[in-house]
Amino acid sequence: IYNFVFPYSSAITSGRIHVNGVNLHYQCAGRGDHAVLLLPGALGCSQTDFGPQLKFLNKESFTLIGWDPRGYGLSIPPARDYPADFFSRDAKDAVDLMQALNFKRFSMLGWSDGGITALIAAGSYPSLINKLVVWGANAYVTAEDLTLYNAVKDVTNWSPKMRKPMEDIYGMEYFANTFSAWVEAMTHFVSRSDGNICRHLLPLIACPTLIIHGMKDPMVPSFHPEFLHQQVKDSRLHLMPEGKHNLHLRYAEEFNRLVEDFLRSA
Repeated sequence: IYNFVFPYSSAITSGRIHVNGVNLHYQCAGRGDHAVLLLPGALGCSQTDFGPQLKFLNKESFTLIGWDPRGYGLSIPPARDYPADFFSRDAKDAVDLMQALNFKRFSMLGWSDGGITALIAAGSYPSLINKLVVWGANAYVTAEDLTLYNAVKDVTNWSPKMRKPMEDIYGMEYFANTFSAWVEAMTHFVSRSDGNICRHLLPLIACPTLIIHGMKDPMVPSFHPEFLHQQVKDSRLHLMPEGKHNLHLRYAEEFNRLVEDFLRSA
C-alpha cells in the first residue's frame, strides 16, 4: 500500500449542530477565508457526494463545509419527509447551519437536488451568498422529467454499484422507501403552474453564478441549464461534452479546477 501525499490534503473533521429543531451533521475541511457550502443530491450526504471535493479543493483558499440535509446521511433522526416546501426548508436549514457555524457570507456548490436548494437559498438570501455553482439542477419539472424519474423509481433495478453507497448508509428499506417518496414529491410539482419549483426566485439571484452541465446527463435535459442561464443575470454556462449526472465525481480533477478558478476570479 502506497501513501500518496496530495497537495492541500488535510484532515476532514465532522460535527453536529442543532438548527431549526434538528441536529444537522456536517463535515469540514480547509482553513481558507472563503467559506463554501457543498449541497448534496437526493438522499445524498457529504460522505457519498463530495469526497473528491472535500479531499482536493484548495484548503488554503477555502473552508469547505459538506452537510447532510435533515433525514439524509447522519442527519437522522428525523426520518426524511417531503412536504410541499421541502426544498425551501432545506435552503433555510443550509443557510441557518452556516450562520450557526459563524460563516456570515459564503459560496455554494449544489448538485442535483442540492443545486435546486442552492438556487432557492441564493434567491431568498441574496446578501449572504458570495458565489454559486450548480449542476444537474432544474427550476421546474416537466412531463419529460417525470418519465426519467419514474424510470429509476424502483431502486432494485439500479446497478449494484449505484445502490451500494446508499444501502451502506440507509439499509435497503429506508433507501427504497425514501427514494420512492422523493419521486412522488417531484411528481407534485408538475401540477403547479409551469411545473414551478423555483423559477420565480432565479431573477433575484444577485451573485456570480456558474452553471455546469454534462451533455450526457440522463436525468437532466439540456433545456434546464439553458433556462437557468437565461434567468440568472450574472451567470455563465459551462458544458462538459462527456459529463453525466455525477460529473463532479467522474471528472473530479477537471471539475475542481473549473470551480476553483471561478471561486477565485474577481
